[in-house]
Amino acid sequence: MTEEPLASLTIAVFTRHSVNCTKRNDPQWKRCKCRKSLYIREGGKTRYMSAKTRSWDEAERVARAERDKRDPVKLALQQISAKRKAQTKPIGAALDQWLAGMKTQTPTSIAAYKGTVRRIKRWADSIGVVNVRDVTPGMLDEWRSSWSPEDPADPLALTTQAALLIRVRSFFAWCEGMDFVAKSPAKLLKAVTTNDSRTWPLTPAQFDELLAATERFDVDARYESARVGQWLRAIFLVQRWTGLRVGDVVSLPKSALHGNRLTASIQKKRNRKPLQSRVEFVLPDHVVQALRSLPRRDEEHADHFFWSRACSELVNTNKWVRKIDRLNAFLDFKDEQGRPLEFRSHMLRDTFAVEMLLAGVPIEHVSRLLTHESVATTERYYAKWTARRKQHLEEMAVAAMQRMGASFRNSAASIA
Repeated sequence: MTEEPLASLTIAVFTRHSVNCTKRNDPQWKRCKCRKSLYIREGGKTRYMSAKTRSWDEAERVARAERDKRDPVKLALQQISAKRKAQTKPIGAALDQWLAGMKTQTPTSIAAYKGTVRRIKRWADSIGVVNVRDVTPGMLDEWRSSWSPEDPADPLALTTQAALLIRVRSFFAWCEGMDFVAKSPAKLLKAVTTNDSRTWPLTPAQFDELLAATERFDVDARYESARVGQWLRAIFLVQRWTGLRVGDVVSLPKSALHGNRLTASIQKKRNRKPLQSRVEFVLPDHVVQALRSLPRRDEEHADHFFWSRACSELVNTNKWVRKIDRLNAFLDFKDEQGRPLEFRSHMLRDTFAVEMLLAGVPIEHVSRLLTHESVATTERYYAKWTARRKQHLEEMAVAAMQRMGASFRNSAASIA
């Protein structure tokens, strides 16, 4: 056999003759057209590997490549070569190129990726890293560990952290493919789990406070065009009684409202493809009145409640979100521990879902009302509220039976 030992390694070529080959008793015969294989003796173990060729010379090249994979000197040289091959690419330039190459993303996705680009640039500037190839796994892991919903400078909810991590990995994998780094430094970053994601439904008192804050918002406004409290109240009422996301509410056309019935077109994504579906809701009279009584503003198109149609739906949504964020200056919300709680429009979606569950609506029906793809998504965020609903129902049943003269000495649900 032809062999080149490397330490305790032996890799050699031999021929696997067919039963009809006249040289079938000579595994070292080179000139027949039978299949060639490799004999590999490594670490005290023997195995065989097909060379996937019938040429002895080609099989020798395969054997040489297998030896090179195990040669520490050649491996070190390959690593040095890979580092030299990696281009000196500034992080900012790489990020801009990565973003510019996205041609098939939805406007919402592009906005999310732009946010990721800004975050990576700020992080790189804060630690003084200029080039992509200078980023290490340790640097990224330390940055990931610093993400927190409690960070006053840049609070990140767990769902936002999970999405950000996916995009950071995507960027550095792209850098590896572009030879800006020899190996992505983000490969070993641990995933962010969102199983303990919080829901923040508003209490009736907090919802009343929110509506009252829109009036103080108008008093504080300098210009007439900035007095949009009536429109904000209408947005909040629609969200509270439908569970729609704010982006879907502010794009509603006036034709969507027929009597008490509201037909909304909602934007969703599946496998990164934008989808649009239509859902219907029945609105309480006071919500219908809030929409119908909105005066016509020059800023809105005649066919829409909250949109000029001079900009995209995404830009329009962001415009209203900025106004909603400014309402926090007129609110004094507290969480369960008494800490300040920032209002976000998504809390009204949580309020709708939780109030429906507490009213006894089955979670699978609430899932459909929220337009979730699966009831598992609903359970992920609202399962604890189904338990509270059961407790509420049990308390009502116990109270009714107590009025009938029954007693419950050892029941946790007993009402004093």
